[in-house]
Amino acid sequence: MVNRPQDALPAVTLAVVILLAGCAGVPTTDQQTQTPESTVENFSYPPGWSQEGITVSNVSTALQTHSATVKNTSRKSRLTTISGGKNRTIVRTLDADAGTAEIRFVDTRYGTDSHTYYNADGVYKYDRISGELEQRPGEDWERERVASHEGLRRPLLSLEINATETVIVEGTTAVRYTVTGIRDPDFVPANTATGHIIVAEEGYIAEFNITRGNEKFTQQTIYEVSEFGNATVPRPAWMPEK
Repeated sequence: MVNRPQDALPAVTLAVVILLAGCAGVPTTDQQTQTPESTVENFSYPPGWSQEGITVSNVSTALQTHSATVKNTSRKSRLTTISGGKNRTIVRTLDADAGTAEIRFVDTRYGTDSHTYYNADGVYKYDRISGELEQRPGEDWERERVASHEGLRRPLLSLEINATETVIVEGTTAVRYTVTGIRDPDFVPANTATGHIIVAEEGYIAEFNITRGNEKFTQQTIYEVSEFGNATVPRPAWMPEK
């Protein structure tokens, strides 16, 4: 996560963020600082990115670079989608060294709130609303499938962006892009876009906060990676004793 105030969020989003911070360990403090040593002109842009932004043809390359960089690396990531006054938040955490992971899923549209814990013994899912615990001991699980978010591509498509400054994220240099609009708005559902994207020099997307829409809809998508390389997954209090 980074040390610049986020774009303004609806109150319902803040409520979910606070909930997840208390129950799933989602960081709520900022860690981004400006660095005078690096500029957008001398920044080492990872594959798929450039000072001018990202083209439609380079979105796949940029996401492949992101996936390759975070693969098998301990991390926590959060993806929140807000539309029509409702939101869905998914927090995924992987402790690659301990071989444990967790997913926290909250969807205000459907009244869903679940916490799934993964370890060497299997998979355990707890419904925080009903109190029901589903145990699947011995189930094999893939760490990359558990730790990776789907849905990152669509918010990045057809954006007009430009690099505005360099910052420090998780101790590494990153570039911050400003989203200024939609490229070829006649060919995509949204015709407006605002927000920002932060990409680490190492190659992963550290954060984006993008609002897309038109006269009929608005959708905000927020993604962030934190605790890169040092995330841990504590045993949940609701887990039964062995």
